[in-house]
Amino acid sequence: MQILRTMSAAILLAAIWLVSFRIADLFTVFPTYSSVWFLPSGVTMAIVMAAPGWLKLVPLLAHLSIASPPMRQIFDIHITSDFDLVLHSIRIYLIYGGAGFFLTKVMRITLPFRTWHEVQWFIGTAIGAASVASAAGIAQSVLLGELDPAHALPLAEPWFLGDALGAIMVPPMLIPAILLALGRPLGAWRWPSARAFAMQAATLSLAALIGALGPTLDINLWYLVLPSVLVFALRGGFEHAAAAAFLTCVLTPPVAMIFTGAVAVADLPALLLTTAIAALLVGAATTERQQTAERLEALVAQRTEELEKAYELQRHLVRSLGHDLRQPVEAINLTVAAVDASSDIKVRNTALARVRQLGTVTSDLLTRILAYARLDTGDISAELAPLHLAQLMDRLRATYTPRAQHRAQRLIWPDTDLTVISDRDLLFQILSNHLDNAIRLTPEGGTVEVRIEPGPAGVGIFVIDGFEPSVPHQSSRGGLGLRIVTQAAGLLGAEMVDEQNRKGIILPPKR
Repeated sequence: MQILRTMSAAILLAAIWLVSFRIADLFTVFPTYSSVWFLPSGVTMAIVMAAPGWLKLVPLLAHLSIASPPMRQIFDIHITSDFDLVLHSIRIYLIYGGAGFFLTKVMRITLPFRTWHEVQWFIGTAIGAASVASAAGIAQSVLLGELDPAHALPLAEPWFLGDALGAIMVPPMLIPAILLALGRPLGAWRWPSARAFAMQAATLSLAALIGALGPTLDINLWYLVLPSVLVFALRGGFEHAAAAAFLTCVLTPPVAMIFTGAVAVADLPALLLTTAIAALLVGAATTERQQTAERLEALVAQRTEELEKAYELQRHLVRSLGHDLRQPVEAINLTVAAVDASSDIKVRNTALARVRQLGTVTSDLLTRILAYARLDTGDISAELAPLHLAQLMDRLRATYTPRAQHRAQRLIWPDTDLTVISDRDLLFQILSNHLDNAIRLTPEGGTVEVRIEPGPAGVGIFVIDGFEPSVPHQSSRGGLGLRIVTQAAGLLGAEMVDEQNRKGIILPPKR
């Protein structure tokens, strides 16, 4: 099946090349190799650039096949010297195939090319190849005795213009067509619609007709055809510019020949070449400008989304700040109230020690809350270190025991000697959020329990509340909220647990 597809592709590419070779003889105004219809130059470049593997040799093989009598009969071609044909086929392939190889393998332009930088290299390479091809063609004719130098030199200009025009106008449209036929990706290339092609053809034909009917053909065509092509390039980008350049070169000579004759048409190659180059450059610049505008719009949209996200986070932090600070402040107030109610020195000393501890917790909490403003920007990272869970439980007990006692709730704490690798403040904030919700939602006189459950998946720390199962659970409200707690858990590489009456986190195993 693969061999069949490859052979079909080879036959298709060879047919394209042979048809382009034959077109030069369709009209007497387009003599082979010295006219604007010297299409094999551009077809050879396009095939070498777009075809894979040995299919790059198809232009050479197709050219050499003309030496066979059946091909000559089919295409009605008369060749006086087979040796001249072989030299010509090798020369054309080496020059234009080499140009295509240089663009794709050395300059590594993407296909189909459409950026300003790539189009510049393509046009420069095509003009250079046409210069070499015309000089080599004249030298070959002189060395073989087909032309004397005096008659050969005047042919340099039309040969160069014909080769250059064919090399520049054909590949921009033929390369994506070849890629499409071979089933290869077209990237960002977008074909102009059939309506756009029809509008271009009608406009350019009308411009050429009006120009041909004017008193001076070259000046009229210059002022009528060129602006039309540039308008299509400016409005549609490179794809429309490539189509307009190709249609201009295809439609203008026949229209001009019908109304003015072959002599006047001979003056068109320079105008058409300039028009094609200008159209491709303007189209490439327009496409690059459009791409830059799209990138800027996408960047602005992304930055706007990030700013909105950051703003929402800040709003949430502001709303949460008072809520998070309320717990240790309430604990301080309750402890101070206990001091006032007791004259026992031992009780007062114990209470003052707890107040100092709660003050430290409050200061750490405020610092950490402000640091969470940098969570979304990636400016904060987990400071992993060995952490004794017993110390973490003491910190939580000092913060939340006064509030639980105020609500006549029973707090059950685990006895543990486990050590984990984690961030002390991030883990405290996560558990603080769950404890705050549990105490707030558990009825007065109820029980809130903290459990530590080691397992194969890691160490789980859970808060069990006494909330009524019949009422929808909303423990994610308040505090830093589920969103920020989830972000903090992500920094720890931990797994969040959110079940009915059971919230917590599973820390990864020690590494």
